[in-house]
Amino acid sequence: MLSALLAAAIVAPTSVRIMTFNIWVGGTQHQPLPQTAKVIETSRADIVGIQEPGESLPKVAEMLKWNRSDKTSILTRFEITEDWAVEGSRWGGARIKLANGSMLVVYNTHLTAYPYGPYEVRDGNAKTPGDAAQVEATSGRLAEVHAILKDMGKRVKTDERVVFVGDFNTPSHHDWTPRTSHRTFGMSVAWPVTWSVESIGFCDAYRVVHPDPLNKPGFTWSPGYPVGKVEQNDVMDRIDLVFFREMGIEPKSAEVVGETSPRTDIAVDPWPSDHRAVVVEFVVK
Repeated sequence: MLSALLAAAIVAPTSVRIMTFNIWVGGTQHQPLPQTAKVIETSRADIVGIQEPGESLPKVAEMLKWNRSDKTSILTRFEITEDWAVEGSRWGGARIKLANGSMLVVYNTHLTAYPYGPYEVRDGNAKTPGDAAQVEATSGRLAEVHAILKDMGKRVKTDERVVFVGDFNTPSHHDWTPRTSHRTFGMSVAWPVTWSVESIGFCDAYRVVHPDPLNKPGFTWSPGYPVGKVEQNDVMDRIDLVFFREMGIEPKSAEVVGETSPRTDIAVDPWPSDHRAVVVEFVVK
């Protein structure tokens, strides 16, 4: 009986909350740094991919009493057993040992910001879906994401659980569709960065949990900078993304973290960043 109970404990599913959070130039642009740590605590995240860490990653890790990977800008309450940077990038991947002993590979990235596709469409510089897609190639974002995907192909085994988070600085092809064209300048775009990630077997966790971009747009760019100061012609979009490979993990919830707002599921005030964050809870089988 005892051995059966032990076996059941070993294979019992657990859950892990994974967050992507652009903290805005080191997390001190609008609020003191402890407010960034408060966001992470309030979200109940276990693993966080930080973008724009500046010099603040060690400080936030110390506030949380968490482990950190300087090579990848990942923070976690769990043990990091291995981490690596991707050549030509500030970002990379880490193997993380979860509470039940199972392993998870997490990649974190922050792709180049400009030229930004939705602004190019808004300003009339990209007049067709093909023009909008070409923006991604000229920006360098497509090459950057391909470098990370290539690294995954070499380092990650086919049966490993993988989550890929970041500020991708591009919309999702799930969000610029004929049904949403009234808010995307009448244009449907198969944005190539997110398309490339999904073409090798990844899924967009937010859109798995919330498949309707009309009812749940999930906007993360932007609450304004500082919060509430939104330019009249700004474009709201979902650019902070969490991807996963369907290999032993499954998203059970996906929440936007930000200021008190109808667009936010978990509110923290005052909000310290010019991005909202996203936290996804996964069941690890």
